[in-house]
Amino acid sequence: MRFHKKLAATLGATALTLSGIALNVATAGPAAAAACDHVSATNKSNAIVVVVGGAKAYKEPAAECQAVASMVPGVDLDAWCFTVNQYGNQWIRVDRGWIYSGHIAVKSGTVKHC
Repeated sequence: MRFHKKLAATLGATALTLSGIALNVATAGPAAAAACDHVSATNKSNAIVVVVGGAKAYKEPAAECQAVASMVPGVDLDAWCFTVNQYGNQWIRVDRGWIYSGHIAVKSGTVKHC
């Protein structure tokens, strides 16, 4: 009888843990979708930026969004503008997509807010 109580307690705890994991997975979807909502950007800056350490350009300003291009270090790009995403990270819009600001350096000019 004692074994059955322990087994029941263990199964109950496992079920609660698994339901918590399922809940976390289910709630991650809308957050990712919100991060990938379209951000309007126009070319209003006069800056040239250079890729440092390699980078990916994304369709929208968040790493969970669709990657659209990969760039090697040293590539110069025209910077259109910047935004800060829902996670507090700054992203720069270039002609190939959005790049996280930690992967590029301003070579000349000024990058203005979108």
